[in-house]
Amino acid sequence: MEAKVINNKLDDFGGIFKVRRMNFDNIIVNYPTGSGIKSFSFEDIECVSQNNIDEFLIKHKNFLKIKLKRGISVTFYNALYESLKIEIEEEIENLDVLRDKYKINKRGIWDKEILLIINNKFPLEVMASGQNFKRNGYNIIINKIERDNFMEICDAEIKNINSEIELKKGILSSFREAIEQFKHSNKISK
Repeated sequence: MEAKVINNKLDDFGGIFKVRRMNFDNIIVNYPTGSGIKSFSFEDIECVSQNNIDEFLIKHKNFLKIKLKRGISVTFYNALYESLKIEIEEEIENLDVLRDKYKINKRGIWDKEILLIINNKFPLEVMASGQNFKRNGYNIIINKIERDNFMEICDAEIKNINSEIELKKGILSSFREAIEQFKHSNKISK
């Protein structure tokens, strides 16, 4: 895939660059100067497709919210899209990823557990697995989640996240206190 800069306020306006990687928020391209890469916002570029998977990613950018670790092919997005479309029996307009867990075993088999809501009305749990560096043969199991169960899952996740935030606040406080004590200390060890 290539990216053409369409924002005329940027110095690179009209430039075409080879895409290195993408996420939901921005696109990273090979750049001829500096570190060799540069990041652009999707609003500033136009993606130029070079194959079918490029076309899929351009049309369904929201699938980039699902993280793919090294070894999982981008063709997984298309396989998941087709499976989800069959499950909900309508086009996927909006996809929100609420949880995205990943693990891999010693034999190169990866597993993903994804909690998502599609079109703001279909809460689904997806269990997917595949072989590292393979472009097919994915095992995708989709479970619809009942409304009450979905609300319980969300409440539990919110509690977990709030607990993690409180723990991190305590760690931050310890660092701030250590910095203040160090600043006011007369003895500096070498």
